[in-house]
This record gives sequence, structure tokens and C-alpha cells, in this order.
Amino acid sequence: MIFNLNRIHSLSVSILFVLVLTSFCKKENSLSESNLEEGKYDADSKINVTSHLSQSKPNVIWIVIDSLRGDIIGNYNVTPNIDMFAKDGIQFQYHLVNAAWTRPSTLVFFTGKYASANPVNFWDYPTTKSEVQAFYRSEKKPLPKVLKDSKYNTVMVGNNPFLTDKYGLGVDVGFDELYDFSNYSEDTKKITKKTLEVLEAVSAKEDPFFLFLNYNDPHKPYTPPPGFTNRIQTKENLDERKLNYLGEVAFVDEELGKVFESIKTKGLWENSLILITADHGEVMHSSHAISPFTGTNTYYGHGQDLFLENIHVPLLIKLPNSKLQKAVQSMTRSIDLYPTVLDYIGIPIPKSIHGLSLRPIIEGKETNKRTYYGETRFTQGYGEGKEFLLQRSYRFHELGKFWQGSVGNEFYLYFDTTSDPNQERPIRINHMDSIGELKLNAALEKKMKRFWKQIRSMEPKLPMYHLWVNPSPTATESEIQISVPSGIIRLENLPSNVIVEEKGKFVKLKTKDQVPFQISFEVYPDVSFPEFKVWMGKQEVAKSDIRIGYFGVNLSACKRDCDLLYESQSFRPIIHPQTKVHFWKEGGLKKSYENKQELGTDALDILKKQGYVQ
Repeated sequence: MIFNLNRIHSLSVSILFVLVLTSFCKKENSLSESNLEEGKYDADSKINVTSHLSQSKPNVIWIVIDSLRGDIIGNYNVTPNIDMFAKDGIQFQYHLVNAAWTRPSTLVFFTGKYASANPVNFWDYPTTKSEVQAFYRSEKKPLPKVLKDSKYNTVMVGNNPFLTDKYGLGVDVGFDELYDFSNYSEDTKKITKKTLEVLEAVSAKEDPFFLFLNYNDPHKPYTPPPGFTNRIQTKENLDERKLNYLGEVAFVDEELGKVFESIKTKGLWENSLILITADHGEVMHSSHAISPFTGTNTYYGHGQDLFLENIHVPLLIKLPNSKLQKAVQSMTRSIDLYPTVLDYIGIPIPKSIHGLSLRPIIEGKETNKRTYYGETRFTQGYGEGKEFLLQRSYRFHELGKFWQGSVGNEFYLYFDTTSDPNQERPIRINHMDSIGELKLNAALEKKMKRFWKQIRSMEPKLPMYHLWVNPSPTATESEIQISVPSGIIRLENLPSNVIVEEKGKFVKLKTKDQVPFQISFEVYPDVSFPEFKVWMGKQEVAKSDIRIGYFGVNLSACKRDCDLLYESQSFRPIIHPQTKVHFWKEGGLKKSYENKQELGTDALDILKKQGYVQ
């Protein structure tokens, strides 16, 4: 009996100890969470809590295969490893990129915004210092930086010279580590080797990681290692270029198999969000060999149009800790990938982006169909479902060796890819204001006009210039001459009593009315600053009688670097009744139009290796 009492006493003490310890741990945990919210915890507790929170977030592995068309995976017997991945995840079968060559498309990936929404041009290869600096000032939340702020280790491995600013070709988007192999020949195996090393390193760390893996193959020149073209199975009659292209796809697929195996053996597969996509497609249809938009030979190339074979690319996603298998038929866009990543790892999505998370589509909760807007050299496009309106456009041109400043006809091509899948038979509209001359079906004409208005609404607005004139009571006539060195002047607001003579870069306006009036105009594209002169009668208005900008600064008071003085943002200046002429600009700071710097030897070598320049 005494023995039993002792056991009971011992058991009671043990239970009491456990209760006290549990209470203490709860109290400590409660204090830690409270202190975390109030920002009052010490350094050690911060490390412990942050580490615990970090481990709950999934890893992100984003794989880009340059130039991979949307019709390759699952065909030709060249993608067995990617095919296996596709079967175990989500296949997006109508995924379109919003830009048609690597630099703008990659920036769309990492900003969730259309290419024209950032300062880096998508016209020429060099990036000016002013563009790079403007990107760093304006783009505060590129994806690698957002993930880094959430305790992710961020690493880029691959061949993408546009993700570093050291060559004068791109910008630094904020990776902790960047291993760029664009300066190496036969880079594919080197990229795989480094990727396996990175996976070894990040798997040993407690914090989650973001790995951006960017293979350059099958980007031209197409030079697959021996034996890979023998794997191709098709009834198509393939020319040598497509054979070699498919051989490179098979080569990359084999290398990806090694990466997949490493991810699995290191226990990283389940808790990783994995995306496989491409930055653009590749033109292989003979009807698109010469781009109707740029006049450039783009056969087995890209970046000169927005035809489907240029913008339709694969998208495959494996969700973290999920076995979901699904095929998505509806349209998705590359601007949607940035918010999708943040959505699935639990980071707030910035309101400034243009894309939408794919989660509602994946979960079958989306009710509205997404629409397409894209931009590349000489081209803008809008699409709904299988219908597209593509415009030959000067909207985003840059002065340089490819364009000297003249603006020609901007025609439109309409396609319904249900009946014309290869986009060979467009309806051409030379001028949207004369579309009635085509005598189209009324519903189709209305749809084309709506598509055209959508293009206008999606593009960033051009700065608007305003000129207010108070004619002299003694002058019988007032005359205004406006000119620009490049581009053209497009009048937007004009009183009915003003007679206009337009000649592209030069506009002359006359009126005999003595009532103050205002004219408004754009410089299209926004590549040069307008010059103007005003006569009242036979007397030219002196600079000392001209006021500029919101504050009405005297024009003659400024001798150099006066750009900011013209600005009024979205506010109309207060115009003094005695003012003769007031000129101001609405729509943001003046864009810099310096000549493109000469590319260095390293940059030229990279572009030559990748087939960008001859």
C-alpha cells in the first residue's frame, strides 16, 4: 500500500511539473507573439520567431526556357521530363506573354506590369544610364526584392544578360546571387551544374529560397549536341532549322530532368511552387517571315510582331504541398505570374501591378474572361478569346540607328484565329476613321472599334502640351508656329475659329479672333520637345512676355536645363489677365532622349553568341 501511495505521489508530481512547464511555454509563446506585434522583442527572439515563420513558406522555383513555343511540349517526343511534370501539375494551354523578346518579357515577369510601364525601352538593345537610374527610382517592388524582404534567399542561374546592369544591356532586379552564363559558350550544361550546386546550398539553409533558372536554349543559333535530333518523332516535313531547334529542346529537357531529380532527392519538391514557362515563342510560319510591322526578316526569330507563334508559350505549375492535376483552357497572361507567386506564398500583392493572380482560375472561381494587351517593336495588340487586333505603332519608338524620327501609316490587322489559326488572312484597316469603307458586318466593325479603343486605353498616356494665347486688341491676326525635330504633332483641342495648316513635324495656326483661346497637342511619339513662336499682327511675342509651367515663370529667365519649369502635372496654371502667352506641359517629367551609348565588346559578343546581332 505504501508502494502504491509512493507511485501516486510520484505521478502527481510529474503531472504537476508538466502542467507548470506547459503553462510556462504558453506564456513564453504568448509573450513572443505579443512582442513580435509590438516590435519589442530582443534580437535572439526575433531570429527564432522569424526562422519559424520563414520555414512555413514554400520555396519558389521559376524555370524559363527561352524561345520555347506553346506547341512543342507533348509533341515531337523531345520533352519527356517536362511531359511528366505537366501530368503531375497544372497545364495552362492558352498562355500568352505580353512582350515578344527577352528583356521586356523578363521585366513583365518580375514587375507584373506591361513593358511600357517601366522606363527601360523595348526598342533597342542598349539601356541608357538614365533608363537604368529611372528604373531603380520607380520600380521599388520587383519580385526578387519582394521575396528577399520576406526572408527568402534569392538566386538567379542562367543565361539572361538583361538581368544585370554591368553590360549596358539591362537592369539589376535585386537577386542576392546572380550566376549569369551569357558570356560563355555551350552554357546549358554549365547552367545545370551551377543549379545543382545552388540547390545543395539552399537546401542546407532554414529560410525558403527563390530560384530563377533561365536556360537560353533553344534560342538561336540552334546548335544541339550530337544525337538529340534523333529523338524527334513526327510526320511533319521538318527543315534543318526546326530539326536543330527541336534538338535543343530535347537537350534542355534532359538537363531539366537532372534538376528535377536533385529537387526531389533533397526533399524540396513537395514544399515548392514550381513554374515552367518561356519568355516568348519563335516565328516558324513562312507567311510571317517578313514582319508586316517592322519589315524585318524574322523567320526563326522573334520580337518583331505579336502573332500567336511569338506570344503563345507553355505555362506549367506545380503547387506547393498539392497533388492538383488540371488543364486550363482559358487565356492567361505573363503579367499574371508575379501576383500568382505572391498569392500562393502568402505575401500581399501590390495594388500597382497590372496582372491578376491565377488562383481563381485554378480553383474554378473565376467568372470573367481575361483579355490580352501586348507590346513589342513597332507593334501593339489587343485580344479577346481567339480574336486579335494588331496595330503597326510608333508609340514607343526610340531615336537611334533603327528609327530617325519619321512617322508613317499605322495600319491595323484583325484576326480570328478560330477560322485562321496561323493568322494568314487578316482584315486590314489602313485608317480606323475610314473603316466604314470596308463595308464589314456591323457587329464586326463595332468590335474592331472597341478593340482599337482598348489599345488606346491600355497604353500610357502621352504628355499633353497646352498653349494659351491672349491676342493683342490692336492685332488683326494672331499666328502660332509649332515644330518638333522628330515625331509629329497631334492636335487634341482646338477652338473652331482657328485655321490649321498641318505638315507632320510642323503646324501653323491662325485666327482673327481677339478672344483668349487655348490649344492642346501631343508630340507623337514622345521623343522631342516642341518649339513654338507666336505673332500678334506682324510683331513676334518676345520671350519676356511668355510664361511657362504651373508657376508662370518668365521664359527668358531660364537659359538651360529648364525642363522642369514647364511642368504643371495635372493642374491648370493660374493665368494672369495681362499675360500674352502661357505654355505648360501636363503628364509627368520630361523623358530623356540621349543618344544610345555604344555597346562594349562584352555586350556585342553576348548579342552575337545569342543571334541578336550579326
